[in-house]
Amino acid sequence: MSQTKKNKDLLIPQQMRIEKRIEETLILTLITLGDRLKKRRDIISQELGISTQQWLVLLHLANDPNIPYLQRNPQNKALMASEIAESLDSSRPNVSNILNILLEKGLIVQIEDEEDRRRKRLGLSERGAELVGRLQPERRSLNEMLFFQLSDEEKEQFLYLAERVLEQLDEYLQYKQFAEPIGTD
Repeated sequence: MSQTKKNKDLLIPQQMRIEKRIEETLILTLITLGDRLKKRRDIISQELGISTQQWLVLLHLANDPNIPYLQRNPQNKALMASEIAESLDSSRPNVSNILNILLEKGLIVQIEDEEDRRRKRLGLSERGAELVGRLQPERRSLNEMLFFQLSDEEKEQFLYLAERVLEQLDEYLQYKQFAEPIGTD
């Protein structure tokens, strides 16, 4: 049986009746924004010879005060792999792979936990700290360029609204994680 349809069988957009809604437009715009920001991150990290995920781990170990996880969970000790995995919403094995690569590159070091020697905490090596420090001026400049048309008040409002939507999304995802799948008895 052929999968080829005739022109008369094609649905045209007017027949589908997808309603224009601000919520849908916001979601699709945020997806596009996220995709473009990822492309920018990829360009920056490739110039450094590391992946975007490796760069984000380095920022965590530099205790970057702009990272939402670190704002919600202030650290007085070096981070552990499990905390990085939680912040990046990534699996522990994936984060372990990233950490192994960064260890091989000499960008991070493992530190024994003072309270439990079986636990390993992580920190930037001298080379890793130098890399993060070297990129900060370019990172700051690119971020300022991205938002230069917005006033400080607009930036604060944008951040406030994004955080509120993120909280709602986190609540939904938490609920869905523990909810029974639809159609089960």
